[in-house]
Amino acid sequence: MREMKEMKVLLIDDDEEDVLLVRDYLKEGFKNISLKIVDVQTFPDAIEQLLSGSFDVIIVDYMLGEADGLEVIERARIEGITTPIIFLTGHGDEEIVLSAMKKGAKDYLNKSRITTELLCHSIMSAVRLGEMQAMRLDAERALRESEMKYRTLVAFLPAIVCEMSNEGIISFLNDSATKILGVASKELIGKAWRDCFLSPAEVSAAGDEDFSRNLAKFYNILSLCNINNLELKTDMGGSEDKYINWNSTCLYRDDGSPNSIICVGTDVTEVAVLRERLHKLSIVDELTGLYNRRGFYALAEQQFKIAGRYNKQMMIVFLDLDGLKLINDTRGHKDGDVIIKAAAEVLKDTFREADIIGRMGGDEFIVLVSRMGDEVEDTIRARLAANVRNYNRSHIEDNMTLSLSTGITIYNPEKPATLDELIAEADALMYKDKEIKKAGRANIA
Repeated sequence: MREMKEMKVLLIDDDEEDVLLVRDYLKEGFKNISLKIVDVQTFPDAIEQLLSGSFDVIIVDYMLGEADGLEVIERARIEGITTPIIFLTGHGDEEIVLSAMKKGAKDYLNKSRITTELLCHSIMSAVRLGEMQAMRLDAERALRESEMKYRTLVAFLPAIVCEMSNEGIISFLNDSATKILGVASKELIGKAWRDCFLSPAEVSAAGDEDFSRNLAKFYNILSLCNINNLELKTDMGGSEDKYINWNSTCLYRDDGSPNSIICVGTDVTEVAVLRERLHKLSIVDELTGLYNRRGFYALAEQQFKIAGRYNKQMMIVFLDLDGLKLINDTRGHKDGDVIIKAAAEVLKDTFREADIIGRMGGDEFIVLVSRMGDEVEDTIRARLAANVRNYNRSHIEDNMTLSLSTGITIYNPEKPATLDELIAEADALMYKDKEIKKAGRANIA
């Protein structure tokens, strides 16, 4: 991929807070290049910029007042705009995301989990994929212009080029297919495309209507099939699966009848794997499914920027799982993991989905409550205590009592404090709570 010295970004979002946050992430993540950000809030303004501007990447939110981001992606495809698009959604609706990807978005991000690192990796991956697709489009235009150019280009194109009959029987594969798939091209000549590249699992997993329709065309090899951006996972019997982005077009005879079908498959495995890893591994604690320390700090710092900008109060709740060392020493770490996961589930039941819950490591947990109301602290303490009691009642036979010591601090924008300062204060209050419990047990004894 070319080295980028400057980047022009089109940001389409009608939420002022989200626009400011994305701008902050972009400026922080691309400090070493010249960055120009154009932001618009309405569908007409977005289309005007799409048609008149030249951008390296487009970031579009799902909700745009009366319109939505899917319409923007669709219009870009109609106008032949090849700029890579990243789709933002706060809904977490898998069908919406799948529809966006099938319409041409190169990646998607959940707005509630976005970080500087995740956004920048997504942009660079999308730009790289866009450059690869630009190469493919250039090659496809040349293919239509001349058979000689076609034969010359496909020999050097870093993508799979497959020619097949109207019945779907492979008649030609370029040398790049061997390098990408790890299978000699000559071994696939004469076989059906669907038997080589389409697995039953991929067919059964197709739920999106547009995706299923495209997949059905490819599967049945209709004589007039024209497929764009159909990403499939292909298992060629090697050590790893390959993710191939397929495009097809029909070649016609002079009389207008279909002659053969050309499929171009771009290897996007690296991009797909990176996307999955960034979404799943970088900010999540493997044992509990909560955010890890890194993930919590990234998201909490984002909320602190909002609180400082809009004078909002927030709450930090620091918790410690009482007696974990004793459980580990007497019953083993397996039971220790059980009680850690139990504590995580209690916290999920106690706090709202909008709150940021993290495991700081070992027996320590932390929660940032971003939306404050009257008597929130008392309500949280009561709900937490009730959920802990309910868990202990329903797990009497386990002979392990769940107990959490807590410390709570409030962020007041009129008396600014850093995130680390608030955490340290909550941590100290948590230890006071733990000492009070110890003293109470000693008195009872």
